Amino acid sequence: MSAPRRGGLALAAAVSGTAFEWYDFFLYGTAAALVFPVLFFPGEDPLTGILLSFAVYATGFVARPLGGLAAGAIGDRYGRRLALTATLWVMGVATAAIGLLPGYAQIGVLAPILLIALRFVQGVAAGGEWGGAVLIALEHAADRRGLRGGLVSSAVYLGLILGNLAFVVAVALLDEEALYAWGWRVPFLASLVLVVIGLVLRRRVPESPEFAAAAAADAAAAAAAEAAAGAGAARRRHPIAEAVRRPRNVVAVALVRIGQNASFYTITVFCLGYASTVLGLPKETTLTALLAAAALAAVLCPLWGVLGERLGAARLTGWSLAGLGLLAVPLFALFDTGSAALVIAVVVLAVGVVNAAADGVQPVWFASLFPTRTRYSGISIGREIAGIIGGGLVPLAATALVAATGHWWPVAAMMIVAAALGVTGAVIAKPATSPASRSSPQSATSQSPSTPANSAGVSIQG
Repeated sequence: MSAPRRGGLALAAAVSGTAFEWYDFFLYGTAAALVFPVLFFPGEDPLTGILLSFAVYATGFVARPLGGLAAGAIGDRYGRRLALTATLWVMGVATAAIGLLPGYAQIGVLAPILLIALRFVQGVAAGGEWGGAVLIALEHAADRRGLRGGLVSSAVYLGLILGNLAFVVAVALLDEEALYAWGWRVPFLASLVLVVIGLVLRRRVPESPEFAAAAAADAAAAAAAEAAAGAGAARRRHPIAEAVRRPRNVVAVALVRIGQNASFYTITVFCLGYASTVLGLPKETTLTALLAAAALAAVLCPLWGVLGERLGAARLTGWSLAGLGLLAVPLFALFDTGSAALVIAVVVLAVGVVNAAADGVQPVWFASLFPTRTRYSGISIGREIAGIIGGGLVPLAATALVAATGHWWPVAAMMIVAAALGVTGAVIAKPATSPASRSSPQSATSQSPSTPANSAGVSIQG
């Protein structure tokens, strides 16, 4: 198989698998706002039911660092493809099992307990997906890595679109009784079909050349050490320990993702429930806003990835996070108007344009912060630890704050503080590549000559 064909297949496998896996993960978020409070947490007032449903939603984010650690260790020691195949299998089975769960009315308290367990498994799978998909796409390419990384980011939004469209169709075609009886199960069970498609593609992708070269070098070094010091003297590599030994970039990734996730999940998860339950807006309005924003983001992410190579990925990410902080107060003020047009417009601006700018450049930028041998672990640890705070706890905290104060201003303040943390992360990040590696033939094709050495860091040779 020729190198361009391998690169194209790797990109297709990364994009499709990521879209399908995040369809599964985001599907729960939509169900948590629309149907799970009634099915699994009955007998509560509406706001408390949503709060409990989001608490289970947060469980998936608590599990994600565990998945990131496991997938990172496997991916950095045994190969990217093995880790990615495992994450897709686990996610598909867990999502389909949610679709088979009986509700509270059938088995009582055991229903939410099983829901929590399956959401935890979903989180484990999601924790290892993004980093591996990014690496399998980028490490097969000699150039245009900003574009390829942006396409992987687009796949996350495609998953969000698919997950929400499934419920848009269900709400449009079914009455409330049918939706709660069986209609909500169909989107979860459809996961099995999508997983099979993703697995077929991923099994055809060869291991990434960069990982293969690093593994060969490690094997040669271990053999030389063993020959020099005697049998059994060579030590086994521990990529997780190596990644955290120099924690600066792990912390930087975590801060950036906390800042971004706080806004993204406040808008895409909390605001959907807040608008329909507290403000009384039709569910169709918030779902339309979310779909329009995700569609625009899916288109813009590759363009932001290309632009990030020219302007500097860290700089563009910092601007994006600052923009999300500035939009926090206008976002809720426009929601309070009750105008469908204004709600859709502000969600599209925040998610489809500003948030997408950070997402589009992060794949190639995060990859540049770690050497090949610890890249999967370093990215996954920083990114998924941030997911607990910025993704899992934020919708829960936002709901609790509104319940306690009766107003949205504490939620806006929380978004502003998180954005400031994200900007700090963008400032302190330092590319792992040395000046010598930047001038190598492969890295030269992936970095614009006009890009400052410490701003974009788009070469990912380690």
